[in-house]
Amino acid sequence: MLKGQTGIEVKRIRCLLANFLLSLWLCGSITGCLWWQTKEPERTPQGLYENGLMLMGKKKYEKAAGSFKKVKEEFPLSKYTVLAELKTADAYFLDKNYVEAVLLYEEFKKLHPTHAEVPYVIHQLGMCHYKQMRTLDRDQTETEKAIEQFRYLIENFPQSPHAAEARTKMELCRKQLAEHEFYIGNFYFRGKKYRAALGRYEGILQKYPGTKLDDPVKRLITECQGQIAKQEQKRKEKEAKEEKKKKEREEKISGKKSP
Repeated sequence: MLKGQTGIEVKRIRCLLANFLLSLWLCGSITGCLWWQTKEPERTPQGLYENGLMLMGKKKYEKAAGSFKKVKEEFPLSKYTVLAELKTADAYFLDKNYVEAVLLYEEFKKLHPTHAEVPYVIHQLGMCHYKQMRTLDRDQTETEKAIEQFRYLIENFPQSPHAAEARTKMELCRKQLAEHEFYIGNFYFRGKKYRAALGRYEGILQKYPGTKLDDPVKRLITECQGQIAKQEQKRKEKEAKEEKKKKEREEKISGKKSP
């Protein structure tokens, strides 16, 4: 009986020991997890801003815009907020979301009209429209808007480092508009609508002088004028014939009525 009791005691001790060791292991695991668990770094405006720059460098523009937006949302009074506003617009621009970029650049210019980066913002507005220019056979509203922004920059901030590029881009836009008018003029010319074509050709010389189109446009203007003169001559001859026939009919009717 003593032997049996001893066996039971041994099993009991082993069970208690196993439970104790298991408890130690669980505590160690939990403590270890807590020990190795890294705390989320404290969010700061500088940290968010620099994170956005890092993401832009990796061409992750959508995520970059999100990081810049958090600066304004969480730290509206930070010195990084204004910079983050501008970089948000830049992120959309680089992501080719020009419509959203225009809205953000316009908002920046409205909120910070005296900021040193305003000339850059105007240049970027011009570039947003420039990037959206359509082919010669399509509407040229974006081209005209690009010219408007580039011209404003050149006239109001001539010393800006962005003014030189604005001049170059504006000349390209003017060339685009001239070629658009030339395309339409040629369309009318081929359709023998010489007056409509002449109006387009003359408009090119008036609005966009000095382009490579000057010489061909002048030749076409002369051709249009010659064709218009011919059409006018034919019209007059046709009217004269009709008038003659009318008089002959009237004389014939008058002769029949005479006693």
